[in-house]
Amino acid sequence: MDKKPNVFPNKEQKEAADERAKQAAFEAEKAMATNEIYTNSMVQEDTPLNHINAVELMRMRTEEQLKLKNQQGFVQDQSLAEKPQKPVMNNSEMDEIRRKSEEQMRLRDENLAKNASMIQNYQRQVDEASVKKNNLQNTNQVMQNNTNQQYSQQYSSPVQQQITQPQNFGQVPSNVNPYIYGLSQPDFNTAFDVIPLPSKGKTYPSKKSNIRVSYMTTADESILTSPNLLQSGEFLEILINRKVLEPELRYRDLLVGDRNAIMIWLRATAYGENYAVTLLDENDNPFDTEINLNSLSFKNLGAEPDAEGLFDFVFPVSKHRIKFRFLTCGDIEDIEKQLEQDKLNEIPINKNSTYTMQKMIVEVNGSRDKNMINDYVESIRIRDSKEFVKYVNSIESGVDLTLKVGTPGGGSVDTFLPINLNFFWPDFRI
Repeated sequence: MDKKPNVFPNKEQKEAADERAKQAAFEAEKAMATNEIYTNSMVQEDTPLNHINAVELMRMRTEEQLKLKNQQGFVQDQSLAEKPQKPVMNNSEMDEIRRKSEEQMRLRDENLAKNASMIQNYQRQVDEASVKKNNLQNTNQVMQNNTNQQYSQQYSSPVQQQITQPQNFGQVPSNVNPYIYGLSQPDFNTAFDVIPLPSKGKTYPSKKSNIRVSYMTTADESILTSPNLLQSGEFLEILINRKVLEPELRYRDLLVGDRNAIMIWLRATAYGENYAVTLLDENDNPFDTEINLNSLSFKNLGAEPDAEGLFDFVFPVSKHRIKFRFLTCGDIEDIEKQLEQDKLNEIPINKNSTYTMQKMIVEVNGSRDKNMINDYVESIRIRDSKEFVKYVNSIESGVDLTLKVGTPGGGSVDTFLPINLNFFWPDFRI
């Protein structure tokens, strides 16, 4: 018997039919919603007038502005103006504005006149200093030629040639007395010698191991024995700036050891190598003796700096790596000023070691942020600090100023070369 076809849908067929019906209803609803959006977007009855066509409104507004400007030279209609026009001022308001303007002009003229007067005064002081300097140089006498032969062999022979003086040797800083600045300028047309530096110039940008230094003259002695200069403490900086004939190297740039070498050379070539001093013997009794400056020896750098003139060190406890530099004469002066300011502010703590390390340390673990380094110095372990100071002292260059001097009683004392005013002017009495 043949099988009859199943005219009633089974479960799977019903589910498929229901799914197709749902899909058709969804598509119909989506089409209706889309048509409604497009249809409503064409209706503008509820849209504000100034939003219908912004570009057209801007074009119309610009057209009206140009028309008024061409006809009248300006836009009268405030609704078309780019900026609202200020209301017309009355006579009293105009007079007040005019009065304030005149007052400002008067104050400006007074300041201009005051500035011009100050400039003329500074220029006059500079001219006076230059004239006085030239007059003093004209009185120079022949330098003494009895320098000890052994001392002369340590340095190169005198050079008598003249060199061209730069036309613009530095600028006058605003906080420097022009008269002092004039006294500090070197004379490049004078006899000089070439002397070695203990540091061999390795920490300076120029890398010069030998520098030109001119001899002391009577003009130097006359200028630098001025009571005002002696009281101000500026005589040493003025002297070295006058004598060092290297435009890129000034007193504040010198390492302390190099400065000491220049001082000793100037003293020995001016007054001889024998330096009379008063020391204390083993019983603390004073006695007079002479120190042969030629017997002092140089101490060379104990480590090689990098291209920037910096040295490496690793703290033994924290293992932090730092880069540091040696202090210059300018750094020493800055630290002394900070300590003096602390005294004036009645700060009871002596922060000399802190200020010194903040000046010396340039980099910590690859970072050169100055604020970070200043904070870091405050937290350095004591052992790390002591090892760092010991290392710096072991590699620092300079003149060995330690002495072993025999006493009248047959003994000897270990001392340090005393440098005072008589070091440069043995006949000067204060």
